Amino acid sequence: MQKSIWIFGTISGLICAALEFVFFGGEGGSANVMFVSKIAVLLVGISSGLILIKKLLGGVISIARTVVSGVLIALVRSIAMVIVFGFLYYPDGAFYQTRTQEAWEQAEKKIAADEKIKPADKPMELEIVKDQISGLYQPKGYTMITIGGSLITGLIVSILMAAFIGTNTMYNES
Repeated sequence: MQKSIWIFGTISGLICAALEFVFFGGEGGSANVMFVSKIAVLLVGISSGLILIKKLLGGVISIARTVVSGVLIALVRSIAMVIVFGFLYYPDGAFYQTRTQEAWEQAEKKIAADEKIKPADKPMELEIVKDQISGLYQPKGYTMITIGGSLITGLIVSILMAAFIGTNTMYNES
């Protein structure tokens, strides 16, 4: 059972890292498509892993084990993504600079067009947003966002999977 958690988590993480590599390495591409694709990969990884675990346990898996296993698959996925990010980031993060610049330009356009921000406050607001964007492409920020997002998404997917394949074993007599 533990092997399936590692296998499906690692495979999902490597596929998601490959999607990020294609997005950050290429010129075009949509961040929204990448994020939706990563969620779809996580969904497939968790559901496949849980179905295999259910088969390995003789066709019955408890709701609690379903949720815990799904969250563990999501955690392994995020760890694999963070490891690949570390390799791509080394030594100075130059791999991510093109997309960072694009995000800064988009933020600048958005802040310039925002009528709610006073003209005198726009440069300060732009600096704050640039710092936030830069933080996302630093190891600490990426790690926190990736692990947090994976755990939340994994929990939601696991709860949905528990509703479909989990068995309430609380009242079963041995």
